[in-house]
This record gives sequence, C-alpha cells and structure tokens, in this order.
Amino acid sequence: MTKVSKEQDSNNLDWGNPPAPITPENKRKVFRAQLILGVFTLLGILVPGLMFWFLRR
Repeated sequence: MTKVSKEQDSNNLDWGNPPAPITPENKRKVFRAQLILGVFTLLGILVPGLMFWFLRR
C-alpha cells in the first residue's frame, strides 16, 4: 500500500524553541489571553454550581 499523504519532516534542531520571541508586547498578549481563559474557566465552573444551588427543589 502506498502513502497518499505527505508527512512533515521533523527538524530536530529547533525542538523546544518558543514559537515567538519573548518581548514585553508578547508578554502582555499572553497575560491577557491567560486572564480571559481564566475568567471563562471560572464562569464555566461557577455558573452550573450556582444554577444547581438556586434552582434545586
């Protein structure tokens, strides 16, 4: 059986390198993204719990 899809050649030299340089601008973007994810995660945990608490019979 022959391979139809092409596999991406791995480059062992750049393994573990960050995808973007660490700059103050990138740090701010990362912090904002983590803050947004944290807020959504907290809401995803709290809202069902509060609904269960208030709407139970």
